[in-house]
Amino acid sequence: MAEVALPKAVRRSPESRWLFTLDELAREEKLSERKHVGGKAARLAWLKRHDFLVPRTWVLSQKAFAAAMRQLSPACEPRSLLRAATGRAVYARAADARQEILQAPLPEGLEEELAALWRANEADAPWGFAVRSSATCEDGALVSMAGLAETVLGVRGAAALANAVRAVWASIASGRALGYLAGHGVRDVGMGVVIQPMVRAVAAGVMFTRKSRAAADERIVNAGVGLGSPVVDGVTTPDMLRVGKDGSILEQTIARKTHATVVGEAGLEETSVEAPDEPALSTAHVQALAAVAAKLEKLEDVPWDVEFACEGDRVWIVQARHVTGLGFPEGGDANTVWSNVNVGEALPGVATPFTWSVAGAYSDSGFRKAFGTLGCAVPKTAVLVGNVHGRFYLNLSEFMRIAAQVPWLDPRTLVDLGGGSGGDELASQVSEVSRRGFYARLPMTTTRLLKEQLRLDDHVARYEDEAERALRDHNALDLAILPDEGLGRKFRDVQALLERTGDVMLTCASSALGSHILLKGLLARVAKTHGADAERLAHDLTSGIRDLESARPAIGVMRIVHLARRDTAARVVLEQEGAMMDTLPEGPTKRALASFLELYGDRAVREAEISTPRWKEDPRPVFAMIRVALRGDARDVEPQLARAKAGADAEMQRLFRRLNFAQQTAVRHLVARAQKAARLRERMRTWVTRVLGMIRDVALDADRRLLRLVPELAHDWAALKAGPASQPRTWGAEASSLATIHTVFFLTVDEVVQALRASRTDLGPLVRARRAELARDQARPDPPRTFIGAPPPVQLPPSGGAVLRGTAASSGIVEGDARVLLSASQMSELLPGEILVVHTTDVGWTPLFCIAAGVVTELGGPLSHAAVVARELAVPSVVNVDGVTRALKTGDRIRLDGDAGVIERL
Repeated sequence: MAEVALPKAVRRSPESRWLFTLDELAREEKLSERKHVGGKAARLAWLKRHDFLVPRTWVLSQKAFAAAMRQLSPACEPRSLLRAATGRAVYARAADARQEILQAPLPEGLEEELAALWRANEADAPWGFAVRSSATCEDGALVSMAGLAETVLGVRGAAALANAVRAVWASIASGRALGYLAGHGVRDVGMGVVIQPMVRAVAAGVMFTRKSRAAADERIVNAGVGLGSPVVDGVTTPDMLRVGKDGSILEQTIARKTHATVVGEAGLEETSVEAPDEPALSTAHVQALAAVAAKLEKLEDVPWDVEFACEGDRVWIVQARHVTGLGFPEGGDANTVWSNVNVGEALPGVATPFTWSVAGAYSDSGFRKAFGTLGCAVPKTAVLVGNVHGRFYLNLSEFMRIAAQVPWLDPRTLVDLGGGSGGDELASQVSEVSRRGFYARLPMTTTRLLKEQLRLDDHVARYEDEAERALRDHNALDLAILPDEGLGRKFRDVQALLERTGDVMLTCASSALGSHILLKGLLARVAKTHGADAERLAHDLTSGIRDLESARPAIGVMRIVHLARRDTAARVVLEQEGAMMDTLPEGPTKRALASFLELYGDRAVREAEISTPRWKEDPRPVFAMIRVALRGDARDVEPQLARAKAGADAEMQRLFRRLNFAQQTAVRHLVARAQKAARLRERMRTWVTRVLGMIRDVALDADRRLLRLVPELAHDWAALKAGPASQPRTWGAEASSLATIHTVFFLTVDEVVQALRASRTDLGPLVRARRAELARDQARPDPPRTFIGAPPPVQLPPSGGAVLRGTAASSGIVEGDARVLLSASQMSELLPGEILVVHTTDVGWTPLFCIAAGVVTELGGPLSHAAVVARELAVPSVVNVDGVTRALKTGDRIRLDGDAGVIERL
């Protein structure tokens, strides 16, 4: 490509201007050094120098950033922010700095250069410019800021270019980015900026040139139609390809792409795709990508992460970087095993800062107490729960190092029960753990555990008496009459109740886990069953628990449905979209629904996220599930419950024919114990949800007060409710998804309490920064359910072809059409008799179990809440099926084998 010159108005000497063309940087290696232009720009110059196809590019030197920072307060300097990165006030300081940078004047002459650049290229950039970060530490051997720094797309006009530059600069002032950089030893940073015309992409995406060390001859490609940002950010499900070095397609999963993101007159827009099931990439595109990968690895023999855009038959390289080895979550290293298989069922997706502050402390404290009860020593510095792109992950390596102090706890068994993987890796990591301290504490530990288990019923009963009183008092109290400081005390009171609830629930969960392990071990000995057979038999014997708290919402919904079938007037209303309580006619159906919301109104899909509206606030999901069930002849729930109990009894009788009296007695005792422990665990899980609902009530009252106290927050909230036209660009493309999240949930509990006590009015910048960070996290793809070291930069195609394997959760074999639901908003699309396929389920999803022929999830283990409810309702289920929501499409005919844990595409 011919050199692209700068406009005459800005053709000054390199020493006196801010902008450079990529051709200039490619010719002058010293000019393109990372310290001058940042890592991304330096790599683009390297690509240009080696004749890769790179879009026209202009680069803003990092000296412009440095000059702008000198005009601001010293607190905005990156060096000062990085020094404070490990302190508790880092988020507040970073938010103030971000706000100051967004309003900063540009260095002298830069606005003229940007205006001249726009005038000279306006006709050649009808889709506008892409403005990207290029930090001096970025994309190097140690640090990659992928997903942390800002990218602004579709920028049109000189003023918009100037604002986009400020937004990119300001992205360095993020609590998460500063913590990441400080954790990797970065003490100072500069920010260059890359400016490129938007490519008229027919397809775009990202390529990872090596799948793994063991599969270095495979390329992984994620691609979508239109712009690449939805694929890179994970907003859409992409086509996923495994490509050989010769360009041959070894395996591919083609996603249904109904919409493409393009740049329209008003910015980023979505358009319909004419052929949604066709591959995004042509054979020529795949061959070109294979050639790019081969050339890159010939020049530098390392794994590469490449972002590309296809225009016609040409494949443009938008950026490329080495795959760094140190993007590790805090508290981990290259060998740390992270997993959200179990915790992801309770809290899937990105958590708000408020929920992190509650659930993070609750989880860490609970786990430490649970380990202490077992007689294990827990290091004070141990990081048990990690933040991976805003998602909760458990540090399994740390967990197993602590649990390995108990001689009979095999890491592989614990991982299998949780539904995770990596058990062998964990076993090798903990082989040298000392058990000397455990044995010294064993007499006291054994005595304490025995007392705890013998008194478990009384323990739960005493707790429930206390919690019932607290709940009655809470519901009777008008929070609005409390002074601000009194509301702060109310926060602390409910947090203390949550901690107490967690203690009791963990005791019940430990009892359930221990009973299951003992039952499985006994069955392996007396029934001569092993591995998966012993696991299946233990589950079958403990089914039919009856009176399971987690199954009650499902049972309640189905009873409303059967009432509505006989109540014609109510049924007509319930079958319509938009039905609500005030549109229902008086009668038995309305009374049953009101009773249901009174009993279960604090439940919801994703109920552990405190910002999620509860069914009592927004009953639309309940109405959607009722509407789905009314479409067909949904199964009567009572026969399902009876069938589960009959199946467990029949399995017990078959087993007893092979056992002597003593063995029968032992099995019967352990089955009863496991059922009782599971029943208590589910009761306590319900109480956790109720207490979280109490915290939400207090938080919403605090939100009302904060909006009154801080006009800046009220203005931003109004802009969110008004829609994209009123929203700052820096909130990101996902800002619309934030319109239901109240302002208070972008603060931590401590920050809210402090704001109420001190009447703080300076929270605007902090909330804005957190809102932008949450939007970026929501836009990232979910990391793998279990990974070692750092999450991979691309989504891998599900392996297994027509057969997908998971964990058997509930017995039975069923065939049917798959219904893949990616969010709770799609619940109403399920048809009776279809097989429900979802990422994960919590209690808020379980009413659909009575409607679906079977249930398949990506997350969850055999003891997860969803698995327990599926067994109670006798619904065949397989959990922990890696990538099933990507591998299957709605309408695929599948066979679900809940005994073997296998899904087969027919």
